[in-house]
Amino acid sequence: MEARDATRHRLPSARALMITDSLALIAFVLTGAVSHHDAGLPAVLARNLGPLGVAWAVVAALFGTYRRRSWRAVVLTWAVAVPLGLSVRSWLVGEPRGSELLTFLLVGSAFSLLYLLIGRALLTAGGRLRAKGVPA
Repeated sequence: MEARDATRHRLPSARALMITDSLALIAFVLTGAVSHHDAGLPAVLARNLGPLGVAWAVVAALFGTYRRRSWRAVVLTWAVAVPLGLSVRSWLVGEPRGSELLTFLLVGSAFSLLYLLIGRALLTAGGRLRAKGVPA
């Protein structure tokens, strides 16, 4: 039990994980907007980040993602929240449809996971460096 408690203390805080995941999802949406030459940042954020952010928040709350603070918890949350959020976005916008929707969901899911994992890996690495006394 003591080893488990010691490991839990080395984990990033729930707040740090929430901020990191939020920044990763924002970066994912902004990268998509830039790569597709979308104009109007407020519109892009409302249209794309809105459904994704709401889906993420609801699923994370239901799954206890930030209480559990594990890689497994974030991957489970991603597996449900991202396809849900991207599907709602597509329904609201009216595109893509048909086989293009499947491609959109697969590519969006893959890249969002990449951003989330990179964010969490950087957060974990930063915490380890601070624990060793390396200045930030």
